Amino acid sequence: MKSNTVPLSHSAYLSIRSAIVSLAIEPGSFLLDRDVADLVGASRTPVREALARLEVEGWLESVPRKGYRVRLIDFAELPEVSEMIASLEAAAATRLAKAPNAVVFSVLRELNEQLAIGLEHGNPDEFILIDDRFHQVLLGDAAHYPLSGGIYSLLIDQLHRARLLLPPTGAEQDHHVNEHRLLILSMELGDSQAASLLSRSHRMRIVERLSSLTVQAREAEETADTGHVVVPRPKPRLSLRRGRETHQES
Repeated sequence: MKSNTVPLSHSAYLSIRSAIVSLAIEPGSFLLDRDVADLVGASRTPVREALARLEVEGWLESVPRKGYRVRLIDFAELPEVSEMIASLEAAAATRLAKAPNAVVFSVLRELNEQLAIGLEHGNPDEFILIDDRFHQVLLGDAAHYPLSGGIYSLLIDQLHRARLLLPPTGAEQDHHVNEHRLLILSMELGDSQAASLLSRSHRMRIVERLSSLTVQAREAEETADTGHVVVPRPKPRLSLRRGRETHQES
């Protein structure tokens, strides 16, 4: 008889990964197993297993005598990450256009309306979270397959972290919502070619924006002494870096 109990190491893994993806634990923060064990309420053994798994997945990097460090966001990787996401989503949009599903379209519309309503509240973090749900629903059954679902989850979370660091403006969010409406319409009309092209261009536009902002930030850092350009910075968030380590690096 199967047990429904979730292994402590997996529970710790999910908690730590969620905190990394949401930027509750900042990029560059150091994680020691004893600190994480206190945070997630588990012993150090399952926490070590969780940290080792997160290192294999690329969320952490091992630093001798310091434990693990949360990997910085490498914006140079985003075009490749987004291309893979776009391919999976374009295939899903094509399938839906060839075999329309009224229930799926209804859920997509509801999520898109939530995005539209959210524009009035000006919460980009919430916007990005709901947008991710929209695309997961679009992906459909493939999101639940061990291989494609696991790959998609890892990719989308990597992109999610970057988008939180450089959130979209209100105008960009409005454009995003309108592109969703066109995508849904193309699938309902059974135009698989348009659905595929709209889905791919929609996703790639996100990474083009992030790449542009990264270039601007780099140029701003190189000319920061002029005081004319503002470099994008993350909002203050929780960090697990221990005080003594922070002091040593300051």
